[in-house]
Amino acid sequence: MNTTTSHELTSTSAVSVKFEGINLSFGKTHVLKGIDLEIEPGELFAFLGPSGCGKTTLLRLLAGFESAQTGQVIIGDKEVSYLPPWQRNLGMVFQSYALWPHMTIRKNVAFGLEERHVPRSEINKRTDKALELVGLLELAERRPSQLSGGQQQRVALARTIVIEPQVLLLDEPLSNLDAKLRIQMRHELLDLQRKLSITTIFVTHDQEEANTIADRIALMKDGVIQQIGTPVELYDHPANRFVADFLGTANFFEGKVEKSAGEWLFMTDNDLSIPVQNYHGKQKMSTSSLVFRPQNLVVSIDAQGDSARKIQFKGTVCGKEFLGSIIRYRIAVKGKDIFADVSHQQGTRLIENGTAVNLGIDRNQVLVVSE
Repeated sequence: MNTTTSHELTSTSAVSVKFEGINLSFGKTHVLKGIDLEIEPGELFAFLGPSGCGKTTLLRLLAGFESAQTGQVIIGDKEVSYLPPWQRNLGMVFQSYALWPHMTIRKNVAFGLEERHVPRSEINKRTDKALELVGLLELAERRPSQLSGGQQQRVALARTIVIEPQVLLLDEPLSNLDAKLRIQMRHELLDLQRKLSITTIFVTHDQEEANTIADRIALMKDGVIQQIGTPVELYDHPANRFVADFLGTANFFEGKVEKSAGEWLFMTDNDLSIPVQNYHGKQKMSTSSLVFRPQNLVVSIDAQGDSARKIQFKGTVCGKEFLGSIIRYRIAVKGKDIFADVSHQQGTRLIENGTAVNLGIDRNQVLVVSE
């Protein structure tokens, strides 16, 4: 995709998007529950979560295709809750791309401008700029069936940005592409968004996709926003067990926190006593879990030296996966399986199943989270 051309589309000034007190039900099913959210001007923001969590419904609500029973949707300084979609000045790229198969690429991109009765000279100028921006000007006379999936995605983007919307909405935009092309397209999508400086909101269930391109993420479950933050914030400081488990691989011990001799200890259900550095007794948790990431564990066959900074326990290797850059070991610790990632180097010997190992982790790398 060409993002260096001097012939660029210029978007209107970036605007904020706000959801205030949103509740939406379909019959007796409460789909969105008390949504309060503000997206900053020019931000690339992701609605992330499993199927059925309400993320697409929230996007459709913003677009004007759904109506909430309570709450407001505000774009910039304008309340738009009761406006039809065509009066909201939004552009939406659908999961299926929704291209007209009988039209050329040029006609597909120009269609929205023609419907708005833009003068023909302006249509031609803006269509050429949009196609050049996504690197498809030379293919303008082809039809969608003559393009690859990635090229069709670019057409859908060009058709949307050519109308110069205030906000760009993307509904699972990369889900129809193969794995390698998805990686390429998400970089191109990010470059395009930065080029246009347009407020962009996209829906995805793919946490890697959200982590790599989103400025911030709203992680949703059962119609409720569980946590909002940057990808690093959500990964390193999850608000609860669901967030920790959804974003990457995590190990959990169930149990409770107790204070002993001035120190907070996590007493696991399988009789481990683990000191916790980042717990200050402020959380009110009826049930809780200790969470730590596989890459933070140090695996050793030899006994490790004592360290005040390290939490140490013993286990037995009961499985392993070769993942290229890492070896992921499954290790039984008092009847509980946990995962440990070890960096793979050429010639490294794998630890065999049944081998007793010592595990160590820095105290700062374990967190207590609510259920």
